[in-house]
Amino acid sequence: MIKRTNASDEYISTPPHEGIVRAQHAGAFADAAHNAHPAASLSAFSGRETARSILKRHFKDAHIHYGAGWSSALYTALLACHVSPGDEVIIPALAPAGIMHAILLAKARPVLVDVRADTKLIDHDAVMEAITEHTRCVVLCHLYGQVTSHEALHAQLAARAIALIEDGSDAFLSLGESESPAAHCDLLVGCLPGWRDVEGELPAFIVTRNQQQNARLSYWTAQHDIAERLFQTIEPEAEEAPYVDLVGQLTDSQDRYFQENISYSLNAQSAIQKQVALYDEALSQMGLRTLANSENCVRILQSYPICLEPFQRAALFDTLYKKGFQICQSYRNLGQLKFFFPQESVGIFPNAANWSGGAISLPTGNHLSGREQKQMITTIEQFKRATAESA
Repeated sequence: MIKRTNASDEYISTPPHEGIVRAQHAGAFADAAHNAHPAASLSAFSGRETARSILKRHFKDAHIHYGAGWSSALYTALLACHVSPGDEVIIPALAPAGIMHAILLAKARPVLVDVRADTKLIDHDAVMEAITEHTRCVVLCHLYGQVTSHEALHAQLAARAIALIEDGSDAFLSLGESESPAAHCDLLVGCLPGWRDVEGELPAFIVTRNQQQNARLSYWTAQHDIAERLFQTIEPEAEEAPYVDLVGQLTDSQDRYFQENISYSLNAQSAIQKQVALYDEALSQMGLRTLANSENCVRILQSYPICLEPFQRAALFDTLYKKGFQICQSYRNLGQLKFFFPQESVGIFPNAANWSGGAISLPTGNHLSGREQKQMITTIEQFKRATAESA
């Protein structure tokens, strides 16, 4: 059952050794979980629409597994990809701090690489250069809601027995518009827009098209839900699954609440696309740095980032904040990730550092009216004009 907990990027647990996963057991485990909780799983077997069926359709018929929250789901994905103590996990130098927490919780070592100058997404060449004999996994982040092709990167990593996890916490809508979400990764970890840091209020989801991973997660979910019963029937050579917060089924009330939030997110797509088009046109004329718009990128921005000189960012933030606009001063700040490293071993990531110093994220979505957006753009234009006059 999903329960409310304090919002946090950190999930605290000590993972035991991973159990042996047998694909032929997965169906039996799932059936056992259903039989043990007939009331809780009613909606999944009543023949009507469920949150899981909506997500399955959104992700083009991929397998969907629920986690209690995004950070714990990411931690589960790392374990499912055999990340062990001492392994290295490569991540972009612009990434949620929660990814760092999950890696450290798995007792692995995070390795930062720089991002591309145009999209701020992870630089594939930098990933390949950072690989060592200890590299076990790469986490790719769909920053701001940008989804680009990474099929070649996945193939290169797979040839080296290195797993690829996609962080889709920024890109729920964009992934739904992609041709085949989770087709070129081992696992995709996602959540609804704005719910990444709210553990337990709504489920996060792990998406996969990998049958072995699907069997593993089904096994872990079933054993976690009804551990005592499975211990009596499991084959002797199968080890205990790690303790992870995977959720088998939701109650009817939880499922309805989840469906309502999924619908709200999906219904925001049209508004976001119009808002992004208006931002693109207006802000480019002011000489502000924004994300590159490429035909090869599915781009439904869950927030619209702009970048100024660092000394201007604080002043613009204060101006917009005092007028009541919902903005974020530091979105994916490299400094937050550097906190986890000894200062002398952090490395230099010029593209990430250049962006972190001056980035502000402007709102998008149903809560932003057309009038409010135009007022915000006018405020930014007046700020730029006043700054230029005083220079």
